[in-house]
Amino acid sequence: MAILALAPALPTLLAHFSDVPNARLMVPLLITAPSLCIALFAPVSGVIADRFGRRRLMLYAMIFYGAGGLIPFFVDSFWAVVGGRIVIGLGEAGVLTVVNTLMADYFEEKERHRWLMVQGIVGSVLGTLTVAGSGFLAAQGWHWPFLVYGAAVPILLASALYLFEPDRQTGGHTQSPKGLPFPYKVAILVCGVTMLLSTIYYVQVINFSLVLKELGINDPRSIGLISAVPTIGVPIGAILFGMTTRFGTRNQVQVVCLLYAIGLIGIGFSANYKMALGFAFVQQIGNGALIPILIAWAQSMFSFEHRGRAMGWWASSFFIAQFLSPAVVNVVRVWVGTLQDAFTIFGFVCVALVLVVWFARMRFTVESPSPAP
Repeated sequence: MAILALAPALPTLLAHFSDVPNARLMVPLLITAPSLCIALFAPVSGVIADRFGRRRLMLYAMIFYGAGGLIPFFVDSFWAVVGGRIVIGLGEAGVLTVVNTLMADYFEEKERHRWLMVQGIVGSVLGTLTVAGSGFLAAQGWHWPFLVYGAAVPILLASALYLFEPDRQTGGHTQSPKGLPFPYKVAILVCGVTMLLSTIYYVQVINFSLVLKELGINDPRSIGLISAVPTIGVPIGAILFGMTTRFGTRNQVQVVCLLYAIGLIGIGFSANYKMALGFAFVQQIGNGALIPILIAWAQSMFSFEHRGRAMGWWASSFFIAQFLSPAVVNVVRVWVGTLQDAFTIFGFVCVALVLVVWFARMRFTVESPSPAP
């Protein structure tokens, strides 16, 4: 929610902070500033979770999240807003690490996949309401969208009441021999794939409101409502994840990249906002599937005693991509001329990824030895 709540407000924030040097670069980075904190501190949160327990870290992290989210509502300084975004980033680093860790601690793989699907469906509905509400609040003033972070208060209370510390001896995953070192090679593989796909994930999420401006939509309320419509595809993507778990991560990633290619290239060639809306819907189906795919893959690769650190690494790589994505998109936009052209470039990158994964799978199939008779 740290980014969803402000994405429709980006044009309003750009207008309010237009006097900030390099505003077109700096203001979008303001929206994604929490990702830098998550990238830096999620691994630390993972170490804390593994050594000192999950529940206590979750409660303190929620306090940081709520406080940091609401600070910008009460200030009018760009750098004070940056400070609030840093605080919310510290909180989110702990929240994301603990939530994904506890899900693997509490549930076995099949049940975990089901909860990831449910999380994707429920989260997307709340996300749609957040985007629509943020657009409405942005029409009242640049600082009003920050009020949505007040939702942290009831979540904190629910966490205090219902979360429990898992049994370290009987986590919902295979245990490694005590003292086994952290599997850094596996973590690097998981994080590298996550970072690449997440950079593409955020292309549309962060920049679609600016594409709408290129297509002639300037009213913040309209931008918020139009941006909310494609997010209907996210729960469909979550259901797609649940339906395809039996086919394996590699095949699921191919499907997501194909959806991204259709969506991003389609937005790039759209002549009006209605066409862009349809292709954004396709792209959002991919978004709805990608996150549970990556989380489930990461959870399956690590044992209980390493899981907190592993999910901290995963969150770090996911939000490094969130932080870098606006800058990468801006570089491509400057190179090709418009945001729509930049979307097209990223779409063809996804086509290349589909082909790379397909050829790699075919080569592995051909080179694999036949089973003994």
